[in-house]
Amino acid sequence: MIQTILSLLSAVVTIYTILCFANIIMSWIPGLKFTAFGRFITAATDPYMNFFSRWGFLRFGNVDFSPIISIGVLSLLSSILAGIQGTGRLYLGGILATIIYMLWNIISSLLGIFFLLLLIRWIVLLIHKGQTSYNSGWNQVDMILNKFSYKVASRFTKNSINYQKSLLISWIVFLATIVIGRILITILVNLCYQLPF
Repeated sequence: MIQTILSLLSAVVTIYTILCFANIIMSWIPGLKFTAFGRFITAATDPYMNFFSRWGFLRFGNVDFSPIISIGVLSLLSSILAGIQGTGRLYLGGILATIIYMLWNIISSLLGIFFLLLLIRWIVLLIHKGQTSYNSGWNQVDMILNKFSYKVASRFTKNSINYQKSLLISWIVFLATIVIGRILITILVNLCYQLPF
């Protein structure tokens, strides 16, 4: 009986995740949300997704990461349900390990996006000898990275630095954070699995 309920819950979460993903895709295509199908998906998923979009720290400039987080939370719930269904019992250590691992996956994905943006922007500045035309698309990227990279770099140097050096320092910090974070999360997840309850 419990296995059936868990299977049903897992299926509902999976279907809802697909609907949320469809809502994200529809936001890229103007007018699609105004179809009957679009209105149905919007009505079903907007209350949940708007909960995350209210969190200001998930927005960097014009980029909103709240849809990624909302999908990540649904994936986390699906993984927890699958773990309970697979073991046949409510295992706190396994649930904690799954939560920690999934949260790290979400965080490391966001860090990975910034890691790549920092690296690509630094390479482009290196190729163009630190110059970028005012009309280029890089101005949007710079709006996201500028304050952030200077803030990170200022923690590691007291000297005045240019934008290109702040990008490099921030990139190194992100690389170290991703590597050290992965090691620490692996240790923490293994400790959670060793919990007796």
